[in-house]
Amino acid sequence: MARISHEVRTPLNAIIGFSEVMIDERFGALGNDRYVEYMKDIRASGERVIAIINDLLYLSRIETGKIDLAFANQNLNELVESCVAVMQPEANRERIIIRPSLAHMLPAVVADARALRQIALNLIGIRSTLANSGGQVIVSTALSDFGEVVLRVRDTDTASTTTRSPRRWSPFRTQGPTDQTADSSGVSLSLTKALVEANRAHSRSRPHRIPAR
Repeated sequence: MARISHEVRTPLNAIIGFSEVMIDERFGALGNDRYVEYMKDIRASGERVIAIINDLLYLSRIETGKIDLAFANQNLNELVESCVAVMQPEANRERIIIRPSLAHMLPAVVADARALRQIALNLIGIRSTLANSGGQVIVSTALSDFGEVVLRVRDTDTASTTTRSPRRWSPFRTQGPTDQTADSSGVSLSLTKALVEANRAHSRSRPHRIPAR
């Protein structure tokens, strides 16, 4: 994976770099505004591919046990609020509201802070992709009847079962003809599932349940 990553990353960085030069028109005007928009799309696509490669590398490290996790008590409500603050500006551009719904008196969870944050960001990002313009993504926490802390992310617009099918968690799944999610969502979900399990929690078709203190 590391070798493949290097081989792919090098030409991608060149594509991104040259697209930025052309967007800035450093050597003269492109001549048509559409060209500028096309170059922005090329740059964004290149950056997205690099992000997918990074996720795959991280996923392979998790699966081979090559990441070090620092388990400590985490305040899940505070972490959710910080993740919502990070994701909301991008969601605003699509006229999507990310709304936290947090349980009071939630006990601390034992997890790696970086991994827990990545789990929340991935789930919020995927649901923001699924939500329609003008919709909402609701990020909630709760305490189950079994004493488990539950993190749930859902949107108010789609009735899709995109995250409920076991196939959905495969990074190399085959997309159906009506699949509306981004191409990288399978990788993001697989990475999320691996991080959940690495933190001794478990994922189901909907919520992610995390051991309380």
